[in-house]
Amino acid sequence: MYICQWHLDLVYGKQAQALGILKAWGAEKFASSEFRRAKSSRLLVGHVGLSPSHVVDEYEFESLADFEAALAGMSAPPFRQHSDALVPYVVSGSQHWKILRVAP
Repeated sequence: MYICQWHLDLVYGKQAQALGILKAWGAEKFASSEFRRAKSSRLLVGHVGLSPSHVVDEYEFESLADFEAALAGMSAPPFRQHSDALVPYVVSGSQHWKILRVAP
């Protein structure tokens, strides 16, 4: 089992707008992409010790192959509108993935 986290920092004061886009994008991913292979997902925001501008979009996958299949579909046109809408709210260069393996 793998926990796949997309980390990004938001422009100050724009959390509500960015979370709205991320939630809509997440719904679209589960409805029409291989992200439906994810066992679970959640959005996390910084609270204590992390800035509220830090967001983690987290997914749990059975295998890395499932995660890779999910990512491969993100260049499709239905998803482009969400990524384009999110651009003005993300601090450039802050986004990155962290992949953790769940210990047996």
